Amino acid sequence: MEALLTGWLGKMLLLWAILTVLWLILLGYRSFLASREEDQLFISGKGEDVGAQDQRELAAKLDRLGKPILAMGITVGVLFVTIIGLWIWNGLQTNI
Repeated sequence: MEALLTGWLGKMLLLWAILTVLWLILLGYRSFLASREEDQLFISGKGEDVGAQDQRELAAKLDRLGKPILAMGITVGVLFVTIIGLWIWNGLQTNI
């Protein structure tokens, strides 16, 4: 357990924790934006053009967040599996 908190394995674990927090912040931000998006938009006049433009901008923000969230989620998962594998490998090497 001590090897997990010190050395290069500890630095990888710290990096994983930082990336996980950033990923969760992105997920929370996307959820916040999605809660502001309306399901349907009825445009019938000039007054609703501003609301329609706001909804289009909101939808564009949600679309732009999709790929970074997916990429960061995959990165966090792969890094976690790598850390677990290296921790097990390190434990097997030191007990020989």
